Amino acid sequence: MVDAVPGPESLAGRDQELAALRGWRAEALAGGGRLVVLTGPPGIGKTRLAEELAGSARRAGQRVLWGRAVEERGAPPLWPWRRILNAVGVAEEDHLAGNHASDSARSDDLAAARFRAAAAAADAITGAARAADLLVVLEDLQWADHASLFLLRELAAELPGSRLLVLATCREGAGDPWRTSMADLARLPGVQTLRLAPLSETAVAGLLRAAGVTTDPELARFVHARSEGNALYVTTLARVLAAQPGAAADADAVARIAAGSAEVSQLVASLLRDLDDGARALLAAASVLGADFDSGLAAAVAGTAAAVAGTSQDTASALSAAQTCGLVTRQPDRPGAWCFTHALVRDGIYASLGEDQRIALHAAAAAALEPMARHAPERGGEIAAHLLRAAPDRATVRRAAGWAATAATAATAALAFEDAVRYLATALTAADSTEIGGAERAELLIELATAEYRAGQLAASLKHAVAAADAAERDGRLDLVAGAALVVRGVGHRPVALTLLGLCDRALADGGAPAARRARLLAQRASALAELGDLEAAAAGSAAAMTAAAAAGDPAAELDAIRARVAALSAPQHRAERLRLGTRAVELATPAGQPLAAVLGRVWRIDAAYQLLNLEAVDAEIAQIAQLADSTRLPLARWHLLRQQASRAALAGQLAVARDRSAEARRLAFRIQDLSGAGLSYVFAVWLAVLRGDAGEIPADFFDVAAAAPPIPIVRAPLARALFAVGRTDEAQAVYETLRQLPAAGDKDIRTFGALTQLMDLIIAFRDNEMAQATYDLVHARVNDSGATGTGLVFLSGSAHWPLGRLAALLGRTEEALGHFAAAVTIDTRLGARPLVAMVRLDWAGALRTRAARGDYAQARLLAWQAATEARRLDMPGPADRAERLVNDLDQAIRAGDPLTPREREIAELASAGITNRAIAAQLVLSERTVEGHVRSILAKLQLTNRTELAAWTLRSPGLRSDFPSADR
Repeated sequence: MVDAVPGPESLAGRDQELAALRGWRAEALAGGGRLVVLTGPPGIGKTRLAEELAGSARRAGQRVLWGRAVEERGAPPLWPWRRILNAVGVAEEDHLAGNHASDSARSDDLAAARFRAAAAAADAITGAARAADLLVVLEDLQWADHASLFLLRELAAELPGSRLLVLATCREGAGDPWRTSMADLARLPGVQTLRLAPLSETAVAGLLRAAGVTTDPELARFVHARSEGNALYVTTLARVLAAQPGAAADADAVARIAAGSAEVSQLVASLLRDLDDGARALLAAASVLGADFDSGLAAAVAGTAAAVAGTSQDTASALSAAQTCGLVTRQPDRPGAWCFTHALVRDGIYASLGEDQRIALHAAAAAALEPMARHAPERGGEIAAHLLRAAPDRATVRRAAGWAATAATAATAALAFEDAVRYLATALTAADSTEIGGAERAELLIELATAEYRAGQLAASLKHAVAAADAAERDGRLDLVAGAALVVRGVGHRPVALTLLGLCDRALADGGAPAARRARLLAQRASALAELGDLEAAAAGSAAAMTAAAAAGDPAAELDAIRARVAALSAPQHRAERLRLGTRAVELATPAGQPLAAVLGRVWRIDAAYQLLNLEAVDAEIAQIAQLADSTRLPLARWHLLRQQASRAALAGQLAVARDRSAEARRLAFRIQDLSGAGLSYVFAVWLAVLRGDAGEIPADFFDVAAAAPPIPIVRAPLARALFAVGRTDEAQAVYETLRQLPAAGDKDIRTFGALTQLMDLIIAFRDNEMAQATYDLVHARVNDSGATGTGLVFLSGSAHWPLGRLAALLGRTEEALGHFAAAVTIDTRLGARPLVAMVRLDWAGALRTRAARGDYAQARLLAWQAATEARRLDMPGPADRAERLVNDLDQAIRAGDPLTPREREIAELASAGITNRAIAAQLVLSERTVEGHVRSILAKLQLTNRTELAAWTLRSPGLRSDFPSADR
């Protein structure tokens, strides 16, 4: 773009907004970078304000980089960023390119590659801002493609602390993908929105005066009402008047022109009439090419059309004349690059074209672009769009389909999957209109389904995969049926699993399939079976898949089989096998080109290590994930690291660290648009709230997020727990009732245990003996298979003996409960699980109080005091308060049932330890005779005859020792 153009385009009425922008620019230069989104209706002055900020930045020696999105659907991905990335040293082929878009690439690895490329691009831009003062302007983002907005989100996350100000303009009320992107951007710090309101009547009068049009207040009021405060309308009107000598000084002429031009396009038509035929033909061609255009290309298009129209033009003089009229402007630093002064100007010129002229120009544009696209295939989408607008015949439609498919391939290579979907949808629609064969249609459908899967459009992907299989089967192409069956992978959803199972069975009917393909189909089928709960069949199928993959020497197929096998062997008793599978996944990650497989392998090994009570191995694996996160810079690797660190810190009682790591993981999950990943942090927050006894741990938006999540048990259980924690007991019970059938589902799905763990507090609070017994039986059957229950991905709940003890206590089986609590303390102590040890001791103390046998109160008081001390130390206010109340209650019970006075109890403890009366007297500063009198009284009260019997009684009923802390000590 250019610096401020003198004349009527002064910034009347925008002083406040310009001051704000300049202030943010100064803050950015001082290290407070940010993204400012400038919004408002078309023509309100967004571009003009951006130009003024850019002009002042250039005058201060600052470098300005400018990009603009265009409305044309055929535009290549990352169009607004291309000049900017090239300017900061990112080669065009590296903009967001990756080498992971092969047929066997998984969506998580492709997403990881996309984020890594976006992070590298963002680093290059912020690095350029560190090296030299930089301002980035992005215009018209209401038309931006997904890849461009993806990069903007990644850059925006890096702006705080940088020296870069990014100014983006967007029309008010823009739809998707901008609307969704803006919602994501709003979660990031350092993102500011500035809305431009319509110009005031005073500002409109100022613009008219600055243009020398009129000083008449009534006329200014008329123009303000006609323009509705639209700056573009007012400045274009001023240009029209300036082009008509004497009109500006004639109030009647001004009113007549304004009254007859209700739209900017009508004013543009007035400006066009002042140009010669050649200039109008050139602008017509340019309007077909888009808001930005190359003068040489526009001349070529106009020249081809001119051969029909019989006109000619001088490109340079034509553009110079159009610039004088304010219709176009030259783009700096790009020879031959021009743009219309506003998208509405371009729209007005395009709307003025006759139908035949448009068809001819679109055909000419396609012909001019085809030689270029042979070297730049990403421009194939533009060619397809022009061909389809040129009233093509059948051959031309097929040509358009071919170019759209070419553009899709280029978009996929650039990891611009949403754009690939758009191009392939165009190609399929065009091809279908020419009645293509079943196999050819199946191939296009598989490409489209694959692009949709990579773009996260699961429902559409599955629909098109099924359609591809149907089309392929009609032509007897079982290889293409297999391709359709392998599009969607790794999606934990029952209806999807059923569909994939059917597709795999159809594809496996091909007895002559290559070994690698068969291995992948078997792995896909096993994964579907695991999701459907048939773990036995899944285990057998995954074993067969591993054998076939190893025989084929295909690491990607073997990794698919490993994933399926881990899903089938998720129960704790298979921990040794999961350790081995995790190790193998790490080995295969590099040759398979799937870096996240190494992270997953480490995650599987961590869970197995927890179950084996091997904290040393856990810490070693977490350290390995940290190295992978640093070396690969993959956001998903970082997310896994944060989740594991949160669970590990919570286990060790570092609850503040755990909270911070989990919150950071949630923010990262939102940033990478992984809502299920963010959900794990919400579940962790609920668990932390219960552990600390503080409902304030639950995020304010938890209930909204839970309501939008799938209504599956693993989601509903923490919802019920959270409702109970915040005091919404009736709602909690209503959700709980929908989950009472969980134990009946058995232990086929490991997620059942996770949901039941979340429900334990409610089973006890609602005194649901039936649910308690069913849950006890289910958990008890696996109690010896796992040292620690839970997972590092969400949270660890320690030994399974703890919930078993709680359930046994509820069922009145106190002796069983005491045995479970003792075992839980032993195991959780080995785990270093300080918060869990405190919680178990508190429940153990409660069970002893219930039993109330000789000495139980004293032992219960010791356990409760230990629980209170540790809970207070670890900042667990809820359990600490409950434990201290229990200590006080036990103090009163012990005193009420103890026949000895405190002094007698003190002497009894010393005497039972074998200390002589003289030594006791010296220690307590009493006379020996006084001690002898106390001993006689003690023996009489207890109906004992000697010190030996006293020692035995003291061991049975230790009571209150003199060195035992009181509740308030």
